[in-house]
Amino acid sequence: MKKYLFLCLVALLIGTSGCLDTNPSSEDSTIMTVQDQQQIDEALVSGPVLVDMGFASCPACKIMKPTVEEVSQEYLGKATVMYIDTQENPRVAMSFNVYSVPDMFVIVDNDSEGYLYMTSDGNITRDRNIARFIGVTGKDVLTKTLDLAIASRQND
Repeated sequence: MKKYLFLCLVALLIGTSGCLDTNPSSEDSTIMTVQDQQQIDEALVSGPVLVDMGFASCPACKIMKPTVEEVSQEYLGKATVMYIDTQENPRVAMSFNVYSVPDMFVIVDNDSEGYLYMTSDGNITRDRNIARFIGVTGKDVLTKTLDLAIASRQND
Protein backbone atom coordinates (compact mmCIF):
# COMPACT_ATOMS: atom_id res chain seq x y z
CA MET A 1 0.00 0.00 0.00
CA LYS A 2 2.80 2.42 0.88
CA LYS A 3 4.58 1.64 -2.39
CA TYR A 4 1.37 2.36 -4.36
CA LEU A 5 0.83 5.66 -2.51
CA PHE A 6 4.45 6.63 -3.15
CA LEU A 7 4.14 5.85 -6.87
CA CYS A 8 0.92 7.87 -7.13
CA LEU A 9 2.58 10.81 -5.40
CA VAL A 10 5.59 10.65 -7.73
CA ALA A 11 3.30 10.44 -10.78
CA LEU A 12 1.36 13.46 -9.54
CA LEU A 13 4.52 15.49 -9.01
CA ILE A 14 5.91 14.57 -12.42
CA GLY A 15 2.58 15.29 -14.08
CA THR A 16 2.31 18.76 -12.60
CA SER A 17 5.93 19.86 -12.83
CA GLY A 18 6.28 22.84 -15.12
CA CYS A 19 2.52 23.29 -15.19
CA LEU A 20 2.13 25.70 -12.33
CA ASP A 21 1.82 28.75 -14.56
CA THR A 22 -1.94 29.17 -14.42
CA ASN A 23 -1.89 32.35 -16.48
CA PRO A 24 0.54 31.95 -19.35
CA SER A 25 -0.69 35.14 -20.96
CA SER A 26 0.45 38.27 -19.17
CA GLU A 27 -2.07 40.42 -21.05
CA ASP A 28 -4.55 40.32 -18.15
CA SER A 29 -1.89 40.63 -15.47
CA THR A 30 -1.95 43.55 -13.07
CA ILE A 31 1.70 42.98 -12.20
CA MET A 32 4.04 45.55 -13.74
CA THR A 33 7.34 44.23 -15.07
CA VAL A 34 10.21 46.47 -13.97
CA GLN A 35 13.13 47.38 -16.20
CA ASP A 36 14.71 49.98 -13.90
CA GLN A 37 14.34 51.52 -10.45
CA GLN A 38 12.80 54.69 -11.85
CA GLN A 39 9.60 52.70 -12.45
CA ILE A 40 9.51 51.80 -8.75
CA ASP A 41 10.05 55.44 -7.79
CA GLU A 42 7.20 56.53 -10.07
CA ALA A 43 4.82 53.91 -8.62
CA LEU A 44 5.65 55.01 -5.06
CA VAL A 45 4.02 58.36 -5.75
CA SER A 46 0.58 56.71 -5.60
CA GLY A 47 1.18 54.16 -2.83
CA PRO A 48 3.27 51.30 -1.49
CA VAL A 49 4.93 48.84 -3.85
CA LEU A 50 5.26 45.08 -3.46
CA VAL A 51 8.33 43.98 -5.42
CA ASP A 52 8.65 40.35 -6.47
CA MET A 53 12.02 39.21 -7.82
CA GLY A 54 12.59 35.93 -9.59
CA PHE A 55 12.99 34.32 -13.00
CA ALA A 56 10.82 32.20 -15.29
CA SER A 57 12.37 28.77 -14.67
CA CYS A 58 12.61 29.10 -10.88
CA PRO A 59 10.32 26.44 -9.32
CA ALA A 60 9.51 28.46 -6.19
CA CYS A 61 8.82 31.54 -8.34
CA LYS A 62 6.34 29.48 -10.37
CA ILE A 63 4.62 28.45 -7.15
CA MET A 64 4.41 32.09 -6.00
CA LYS A 65 3.16 33.51 -9.30
CA PRO A 66 -0.58 32.82 -8.78
CA THR A 67 -0.41 34.19 -5.22
CA VAL A 68 1.35 37.38 -6.32
CA GLU A 69 -1.17 37.77 -9.15
CA GLU A 70 -4.08 37.44 -6.67
CA VAL A 71 -2.51 40.04 -4.39
CA SER A 72 -1.96 42.43 -7.31
CA GLN A 73 -5.62 42.19 -8.29
CA GLU A 74 -6.89 42.57 -4.73
CA TYR A 75 -4.74 45.67 -4.15
CA LEU A 76 -5.39 47.33 -7.50
CA GLY A 77 -5.68 51.07 -6.84
CA LYS A 78 -4.25 50.75 -3.31
CA ALA A 79 -0.74 49.42 -3.98
CA THR A 80 1.38 48.47 -6.98
CA VAL A 81 2.79 45.00 -7.51
CA MET A 82 5.96 44.88 -9.59
CA TYR A 83 8.05 42.01 -10.91
CA ILE A 84 11.76 42.06 -11.63
CA ASP A 85 13.19 39.20 -13.68
CA THR A 86 16.63 38.77 -12.13
CA GLN A 87 18.05 37.08 -15.22
CA GLU A 88 16.82 39.74 -17.65
CA ASN A 89 17.64 42.66 -15.33
CA PRO A 90 20.64 41.62 -13.24
CA ARG A 91 21.65 45.24 -12.68
CA VAL A 92 18.37 46.02 -10.89
CA ALA A 93 18.59 42.78 -8.92
CA MET A 94 22.14 43.61 -7.87
CA SER A 95 21.06 47.05 -6.67
CA PHE A 96 18.78 45.25 -4.18
CA ASN A 97 21.48 42.70 -3.25
CA VAL A 98 19.40 39.71 -4.35
CA TYR A 99 21.07 36.37 -3.65
CA SER A 100 18.09 34.00 -3.65
CA VAL A 101 14.70 33.97 -5.36
CA PRO A 102 11.86 34.48 -5.01
CA ASP A 103 12.74 37.58 -3.04
CA MET A 104 9.86 39.91 -2.17
CA PHE A 105 9.54 43.09 -0.18
CA VAL A 106 7.20 46.04 0.35
CA ILE A 107 8.49 49.57 -0.17
CA VAL A 108 6.50 52.15 1.76
CA ASP A 109 8.20 55.26 0.45
CA ASN A 110 11.52 56.78 -0.52
CA ASP A 111 13.44 59.90 0.34
CA SER A 112 16.89 61.36 -0.23
CA GLU A 113 18.45 58.53 1.80
CA GLY A 114 16.75 55.70 -0.12
CA TYR A 115 13.84 53.32 0.22
CA LEU A 116 11.78 52.74 3.35
CA TYR A 117 10.62 49.13 3.72
CA MET A 118 7.73 47.68 5.71
CA THR A 119 8.44 44.64 7.85
CA SER A 120 5.81 41.98 8.48
CA ASP A 121 5.45 43.21 12.07
CA GLY A 122 4.66 46.81 11.06
CA ASN A 123 8.03 48.46 11.50
CA ILE A 124 9.49 50.73 8.86
CA THR A 125 13.18 50.24 8.15
CA ARG A 126 15.86 51.18 5.66
CA ASP A 127 17.34 47.68 6.00
CA ARG A 128 15.77 45.56 3.27
CA ASN A 129 17.38 42.44 4.73
CA ILE A 130 14.98 42.45 7.67
CA ALA A 131 11.98 43.35 5.51
CA ARG A 132 12.41 40.77 2.74
CA PHE A 133 10.54 37.54 2.17
CA ILE A 134 12.71 34.85 0.59
CA GLY A 135 11.21 31.68 -0.83
CA VAL A 136 7.59 30.61 -0.92
CA THR A 137 5.66 33.08 1.24
CA GLY A 138 2.04 32.90 2.34
CA LYS A 139 -0.47 35.28 0.84
CA ASP A 140 -1.51 36.29 4.35
CA VAL A 141 2.00 37.55 5.11
CA LEU A 142 2.11 39.62 1.91
CA THR A 143 -1.37 41.12 2.41
CA LYS A 144 -0.73 41.89 6.09
CA THR A 145 2.49 43.70 5.17
CA LEU A 146 0.76 45.63 2.38
CA ASP A 147 -2.09 46.58 4.72
CA LEU A 148 0.44 47.91 7.25
CA ALA A 149 2.21 49.89 4.50
CA ILE A 150 -1.06 51.38 3.25
CA ALA A 151 -2.08 52.36 6.79
CA SER A 152 1.34 53.90 7.37
CA ARG A 153 1.03 56.06 4.27
CA GLN A 154 -2.47 57.17 5.23
CA ASN A 155 -1.21 58.27 8.65
CA ASP A 156 1.50 60.51 7.15
